[in-house]
Amino acid sequence: MAYEGYMLVLFGGVIVVQQFIIYLMYVRIRQLLNEIDAIEGKIRITDTELENLISRVEEFKRGNI
Repeated sequence: MAYEGYMLVLFGGVIVVQQFIIYLMYVRIRQLLNEIDAIEGKIRITDTELENLISRVEEFKRGNI
């Protein structure tokens, strides 16, 4: 009967540790998502900027060839 009590406490502790690890992973995922949003805001290119870049590259290619 005592072994069942020990096993119950042991498995309860394991569950608590697992829940803590899951929480830490959740927090880290949220941090990474926030970093991705910040980086995405910095590298966003509008259509007009892309068209200007394409036209400049085409002009450069025509000038060097």
